Amino acid sequence: MNKKQTWGNSHSNGFKTDYRRNYQASPFFEFSSPVIGASNSWLIDIGEDKPEAKKHLPLSNVRIVNNSSENITFFPNQRAEGMNIPSGTIISFDRISIQGLQSMKFANLGASSITAGQVKITSWREGVEIDGAFERMHKAFYEKFLFPSRNDNLV
Repeated sequence: MNKKQTWGNSHSNGFKTDYRRNYQASPFFEFSSPVIGASNSWLIDIGEDKPEAKKHLPLSNVRIVNNSSENITFFPNQRAEGMNIPSGTIISFDRISIQGLQSMKFANLGASSITAGQVKITSWREGVEIDGAFERMHKAFYEKFLFPSRNDNLV
């Protein structure tokens, strides 16, 4: 193999890796709660707690299973507004309701502690779907080729 072929193969592999990291689905990353005292919280930094998840960040989906007897509040990316997760429920959020998930905070709203393992979290990034890919392709074509002068006026 000559130098040119070696360069082409290494770049081809790099492009494939970039494509997989940016557009294909990630594995599921699961978290199990520690003991969460009354009025206390549990913080998950996805990249720190699961180093194998770093190459897939940000994630786009989360499923929360609250098997405890206490209500909890979910704060995606530690935002100021939280979402209530009642006791005994399973709730899922997708890329439309949470975007760019890199950390999560869960606050115990109850008067008693939540036992370890009663709150289960599964988070992942979904792959690019045909509709999403078509939507981005259409937008790029519309903005860059049909009406390129409109972009100049927006600056």
